[in-house]
Amino acid sequence: MLKTYLIPFLLSFSLSIILTPIVRKIAILKGHIAEPREDRWNKNPTALFGGIAIFLSFIIPYALFVKFDIQALGIMLAGCFIFGVGIFDDVFHIKPYTKLLAQIVVAALLVNFGIKINIIPYHLISIPLTILWIVGIVNSFNLLDNMDGLSGGIGAIVGIVLFVFSILNGNLEVGLPALILAGSLLGFLRYNFNPAKIFMGDSGSMFIGFMLGAIALQGTWKESAHLMMVLLIPLLILAVPIFDTMFVTLMRSINSRKVFQGGKDHISHRMVVLGLSEKKTVISLYFIGIAFGAISILSMFVSPVVTGILILLAVISLVYFAAFLGKVKVYGQEEITHIKKKNGSVVLNSILFHKRRILEVGVDFILICLAYISANLLRYEGILTIASQDLIVKSLPLILIVKYLVFFKFGLYRGMWRYVSVLDLVNIFKAISLASIASAMLILFIWRFQGFSRTVFIIDWLLLFLFISGSRVLERVYKEIFDQASLSGKKVLIYGAGDAGEFVLREIKNNKLLHYEPVGFLDDNKEKAGHRIHGVPVLGSRKDMERLVKTKEINEVIIAMPKASKYVIEDIIGCCNSLDVKYKKISDILSMEF
Repeated sequence: MLKTYLIPFLLSFSLSIILTPIVRKIAILKGHIAEPREDRWNKNPTALFGGIAIFLSFIIPYALFVKFDIQALGIMLAGCFIFGVGIFDDVFHIKPYTKLLAQIVVAALLVNFGIKINIIPYHLISIPLTILWIVGIVNSFNLLDNMDGLSGGIGAIVGIVLFVFSILNGNLEVGLPALILAGSLLGFLRYNFNPAKIFMGDSGSMFIGFMLGAIALQGTWKESAHLMMVLLIPLLILAVPIFDTMFVTLMRSINSRKVFQGGKDHISHRMVVLGLSEKKTVISLYFIGIAFGAISILSMFVSPVVTGILILLAVISLVYFAAFLGKVKVYGQEEITHIKKKNGSVVLNSILFHKRRILEVGVDFILICLAYISANLLRYEGILTIASQDLIVKSLPLILIVKYLVFFKFGLYRGMWRYVSVLDLVNIFKAISLASIASAMLILFIWRFQGFSRTVFIIDWLLLFLFISGSRVLERVYKEIFDQASLSGKKVLIYGAGDAGEFVLREIKNNKLLHYEPVGFLDDNKEKAGHRIHGVPVLGSRKDMERLVKTKEINEVIIAMPKASKYVIEDIIGCCNSLDVKYKKISDILSMEF
């Protein structure tokens, strides 16, 4: 085991650590520098050609340790070809259609060595599907290489997940190349993570995309009659680059921009605009990649039903995340005006990403179907007879009609879910409860419950409440995360951890023009110490003010105690004056003009 896996991994990692700074020095000497540009994210001149170090640190251990057969030879030869195309592009900046043609040729070469999607009995579509898959993943990683450490880090995560999945599947010959690639990328990240000292360029991103796409084809499935089962694992493992590519393609198409044109409109860029730092953005996307990789590995140990539910919920979360990110303005106002005049599809953008009612209705359709089908599967322990399937088919349309009517009646499509509250969740609970009762009564009236299980409707009610409320809370969760990340400015303590204090905190989070960063609460009620309000801790009482002002470098104290006596308020103001720290009352916050 040591010789088989650890030594090749350490060799690729060590080679990458050694070769990357050498390549960087040569690139600087030769003048191969990526200068800051309007359509690029980097702010400082940065060396190019990091892909050479990645390529060499992978290909040497691959040639030494991988057992060669026709497929292994094909991957190596085609990998060298795609690397050469990337180098040529880095130096001469070839046109997109020329690069695309070269990628198709490389993918076709790979197919000739026997690496393709195997679908029984549709062998004829295996070749075009394989070529489409390879070209798509190559370009996904090319587009993903838009922020320091992003493409390399995601590639390393994908490589490790492929290794784990392959080992658990018994595909040892596949696990080794994936681990070697992960080692080379982890070594490269030493110099590519923010702030990057070197970029990988197209030679690196295209090579990574090709190798991961090819390795996934080689070993994550065996021949299957079902296309979705064939594609499931690779799609999960490569979720982040696929998601970014689809999002950027959609948004650029909507905004009349060239898909392959460089730009600062990727999911990573939008997350930074929302307030996250570059490092936090990249690490957040790492966690998304790990989460989808974990689902792929988990699929080996749980039933297809559980796997399907997890995948669908994860995809819905990404859809809502895309809708949330779609609102972020990344183009200048002049460009936006031009786009509106030029392209009528901006209406579609408004519907999908700003009004979002169609999106909510569509997601609810999926969730209603998912809850009802899952309830039947859980009731009958994952086995549905033909008779049970017939009951689902004939009853589901009526259930959809009833539940949509109730949802509209209760105003589920009129809410601003960025501000979802307990009352909104109560309203959802009422709507789903009434919808479930009405559906059951309709089934009773039409079919007298013949063949139907009452338990199914109870499970369906519970699942649907969890799904619908969860989907509505998602936007609030996204908003809270990014609002907290974007808070910056004067560090303030809020004196009063009651309703008024909570109101002040919400006002600070919702109004960026205040330029406040809430550090914590103070309250004379000792029982509140250690508690949190919207993630902000109650740090102590009045006697702790001096210590906190000094240690936390507090700039201002906001007094949010409208019912406090005049003596108490004067005492707090006196403490602020003695500590030479500014103060405001809650009335001062409300009266501020912007």
